[in-house]
Amino acid sequence: MLASIKSKIIFLTFMLLLVLGMIVTGAAVTAFYHDKELIIAGNKASITAFEGQMNTEIAELEKNAMDLSVMAQLYYLNGKQQSEGEFLTKEILKNYPNSMGNGIYFRPYKITKDQKKSCIHAVWKGKNQIEGLASCTANTFDYFKQNWYPEILSDLEKGHTVSWAKPYKSTQLGNLMTTVGAGIYEGQNLVGMATVDWDMDTILKSILKIKPTPNSFVLFGDTLKDYIIATTEPDIDNASVFGKPLKMLSWYSPTLQEGKAFTYNGTIYVPYLKQLNNGFFLIVNVPLFELFGAAIHHLIILLTVLLISTLLIVITLYWVLRRNINDPIQQLSQIALKISRGNLNQSIQLNEPSELAQLAKVFNKMKLDIKTHLMQLAKISSEKEKIESELAIAKTIQASALPTDFPQNKNFELLAMMTPAREVGGDFYDFFPVDENHLAFLMADVSGKGITAALYMMSAKTAIKNMLQAGYPLQEAISKANKTLCDNHARGMFVTAFVGIMNLKSGKVEYINAGHCPPLHKTSTGYAYVDVVRNLVLGVTPNYQYEVGHFNLKKGEQLFLYTDGVTEAQTKGEKLFGPERLKKVLNQKKLSLPDTLTHVRKSIQRFVKDAPQSDDITMMIVKKK
Repeated sequence: MLASIKSKIIFLTFMLLLVLGMIVTGAAVTAFYHDKELIIAGNKASITAFEGQMNTEIAELEKNAMDLSVMAQLYYLNGKQQSEGEFLTKEILKNYPNSMGNGIYFRPYKITKDQKKSCIHAVWKGKNQIEGLASCTANTFDYFKQNWYPEILSDLEKGHTVSWAKPYKSTQLGNLMTTVGAGIYEGQNLVGMATVDWDMDTILKSILKIKPTPNSFVLFGDTLKDYIIATTEPDIDNASVFGKPLKMLSWYSPTLQEGKAFTYNGTIYVPYLKQLNNGFFLIVNVPLFELFGAAIHHLIILLTVLLISTLLIVITLYWVLRRNINDPIQQLSQIALKISRGNLNQSIQLNEPSELAQLAKVFNKMKLDIKTHLMQLAKISSEKEKIESELAIAKTIQASALPTDFPQNKNFELLAMMTPAREVGGDFYDFFPVDENHLAFLMADVSGKGITAALYMMSAKTAIKNMLQAGYPLQEAISKANKTLCDNHARGMFVTAFVGIMNLKSGKVEYINAGHCPPLHKTSTGYAYVDVVRNLVLGVTPNYQYEVGHFNLKKGEQLFLYTDGVTEAQTKGEKLFGPERLKKVLNQKKLSLPDTLTHVRKSIQRFVKDAPQSDDITMMIVKKK
């Protein structure tokens, strides 16, 4: 079952990796995530417990204020006796030992028409002793000027059931306290408020002791009224920030989310957020590294185990591979090197391991194949040289057939260019005088490639030129040239041609179009295709009667002739340049004849981009002066 090297390596690797994976995965998942969850849950539970304690106390104080407001309303509606009010405030305060004191405060002139201030306030003086506030009894306490009074009054006027004032320092005791108030009503009219005072110093001491890790810090504040109550943030003095807006703390944001880490002073913190029922909130920020320090330590240990285990696997595999694979392969390499240096008589003898023994047989077969391929390659190289020689001859024939000396004449201007494809094609152009007053010009394309096409091109060019220069009329000259090509017919060969004779004085053009691309005639309105008289291509039917067409080339007008290598130039996606694009390119600019040919060639190059040129691109322009 484990006779081959491959099976041994696969089995050994699988077993080692399986054991390692089970150990590392189990330990990592169990230790890291369990530790992480315990840490998060433990911190959250302690902070949540504190939140519950705070909310319970807040609820008690709000109930105290609401109970007192109900009693104060009865007091207001039933005689407004000072002694009854004092009795009520003291009796209710006995039921709420967590509050500092409570009181009822009326708006101006609600008790009597000539009494602006009217308040009754009871405070704890000892563990079981309650006294009335002397300044209220003497009617000298100006509660209208206390910060908490307008804050609570504003909220009550807006319809709030209870309202918490911004924390403040007691003028008598110097401790931090806040006040919660509930409304006293006569029908729907707010006539006063019942208040309960809460000593926050003890609470703050508990809050500021919250420190899940050594570098954690706490913020206690009010989101509704936007102020700071206290913080243990490093380098910040509580006294300097008390009552200040929350935005002065650079790390704080209203969009802060519990558990979503943020960076402050180069340290990543994880926040715990608790919103109390009275609008106060508590944020405990714990450094991420300290929060998960123990879990990270365990993870590092597990990664170390993984690294050591991986090294052991690598060492084991190296030993196995070297003994069973590397040494035999080295032997194969030495013999293969001798073969690569030309010693094709060298044989490879290897019996084990089984895979490499099979590879040795493949090497021996490859050696025999190389011998065969070398002989075939020599034959192919000889044939290739022959083809390249033939192509060179064909290119020479094609190049020699094209005139390059363009005439300078007072009656006309003529220019042509050809860009050959990589394979030799059969495009050609020509121009020559027929007599003193007539110029012959032609554009043609022979089917096929190679030397055959090049020789056929020469035959067609010579036949047409000889017949025209012999003085035959155009129709008869082309018919005779066609018969000559048919008599010397090469299998599958034919010629498309546009042959024109221009009267140099009148500009009248007589032409025969033998299956060729229609030329473009440039007038004052631009280039447009000539509606040509169509005829059969040359070299197919010997007795075909060709029909002659006519048009006038006025002074300054031009005739643009081309082969299908222009309009059938194509991109790699086989999209054609096309007749309409050619017309559009010619009408883009007013250029000289050389610049016009260059402009069209560059437009084709931009269109096809890096697609190879599959056919000759041949163009000619004739201009009447």
